[in-house]
Amino acid sequence: MSETKSNLAPYAVALASGRLHNESEDIHRNAFQRDVGRIIHSKAFRRLAFKTQVLSPIEGDHYRSRLSHTLECSQMARAIARGLKLNETLTEAIALAHDLGHPPFGHAGEGVLDKLMERFGGFDHNLQNIRIVAVLEEKSAFYPGLNLTYETLAGIAKSKRAKAFLSENFELSQEEIPVSCEAWVADLSDELAYTTHDFDDFVRYFDYGTDEIKALNLELVLDNMPCGVENGKIAHQMCVRNMVNQLVTDVIECSTERIKALNDEQKSDIGLVKKCIDLSDEKKAKLRQLEKYLYESMYRNVDVKTESRHGSEAIEELFGRLEREWELDENDNEGYLRLCDYIAGMTDRYLFQSLDINIEESAN
Repeated sequence: MSETKSNLAPYAVALASGRLHNESEDIHRNAFQRDVGRIIHSKAFRRLAFKTQVLSPIEGDHYRSRLSHTLECSQMARAIARGLKLNETLTEAIALAHDLGHPPFGHAGEGVLDKLMERFGGFDHNLQNIRIVAVLEEKSAFYPGLNLTYETLAGIAKSKRAKAFLSENFELSQEEIPVSCEAWVADLSDELAYTTHDFDDFVRYFDYGTDEIKALNLELVLDNMPCGVENGKIAHQMCVRNMVNQLVTDVIECSTERIKALNDEQKSDIGLVKKCIDLSDEKKAKLRQLEKYLYESMYRNVDVKTESRHGSEAIEELFGRLEREWELDENDNEGYLRLCDYIAGMTDRYLFQSLDINIEESAN
């Protein structure tokens, strides 16, 4: 069963161009539907449920984990892809896999692993995404990894190091790592999802009421606060829902108008079409204001960063312990890469358990 162009825009991806390892087609599912299934059924995907997004799951049951963020990102990406007549399933596959390479404890964990692996080129979660889906996952006796399509791999490989890994290890030229509008939509949706939902978690963490939310004087928030709703928690939830809807709608409507202004020849230029897919200037400015506020008041907040700091310290301690137990030579690139793979794949709680740390006590 193959994708067709009957309901897709001319600049959308209709067909998969191949996989790293040859496989027969499935008669019931197209190539991108198989990619989605393989990602969802992977161990790396399941582990996202116990990895920190910004606030540790230890802090409360309702804060985003990497998994809930991924699902929200995927839902927004599918909506935008559908609205622009792009390949919705390819967009979904890329969105579902975009965070598989993140280590435990969010960006703090990534920062400490980058420092610990500095002499071997550092740590790049985009490269780790590719290593997971192309090498580390074990699902077949005939090939390593998940054997995803080139289009899905290209959408995941956002960094130069990730693309270089594909080129060097699988002899793929840059032409065989295709650029797509679907990949850009997944990337844009990631930004929209984490900004709006990090704000949601921020308000929940500090237990802000309606007046306190309005006092933040954030335009995107004020635009979407419901009128006449006295219950602060409901007003806050409605505000976040309204923000998500407004941003997704804005991307679809503004992008559609920009693309309409292109002639047929320009519409065949994927790079040019990609530049058309974005928020309006007005909404983008308001989103940037919210992002700046979150960076200054949430991501750098001492209280919020406490659990991440504990996690960073635990990663550093475990790295040193295993470094000694495995008797790694300081120039053993492969040995340190295995060590990095092992720790990066851990969940927050498993890392603490590996050090016999009580995860509940660590939050105090």
